[in-house]
Amino acid sequence: MYPSTTWLSFAILILISQVISPAYKPLKCTSYSGANTQAATCNGLPDIICTKGCHGSFVTAEGCKPQDGLNGLDPLTTQTCTVGFDRDTIADKVCSTRTQTFSCGGKTSGYATCYGCVKRHLKSPSKDYPPEWVNQTHPFPNPPPLQ
Repeated sequence: MYPSTTWLSFAILILISQVISPAYKPLKCTSYSGANTQAATCNGLPDIICTKGCHGSFVTAEGCKPQDGLNGLDPLTTQTCTVGFDRDTIADKVCSTRTQTFSCGGKTSGYATCYGCVKRHLKSPSKDYPPEWVNQTHPFPNPPPLQ
C-alpha cells in the first residue's frame, strides 16, 4: 500500500465518522411521544430522535379519564402510557396508549426506555435572504397629518 493511499483511506474514514451520528445508549424518558414509531422523542430534546422506538417499561399514570370525555362520568383509571406521556398543565398530564388518549391528575411512576436515539441534524435558518429584504424601511407608513 502506498503512503498516499493510506492517508486517503484515513481521510475518508474521518469524513464518514463526521456524517454518521453515533447512536446514544438507551435513554430513560420521563416524557416521550411516538414511542411505537421509528421517530420517538424523549424528554423534549428537539435534536434527538429515537429510531428504534421505546419499549420495555413505560410511565404508569393514575387518576386518568379519557380526553374525549364525552359523558364526563367516566371512572378514573390507571393507565400504562405505551405511546406517549407529557405534562398538559401544571396539574394534569397527557397519557397516550395505542387506543386512546387520557388526561391524568394522579401520581405517576416509571419511565420509557427508548432505543436507537441519534442526533437529528436540524437545518438552521437560511442566511441567504432575498435581495428585496436588504435595506428594508420600516413597514408602517407615517401617520396622516393632524387636521
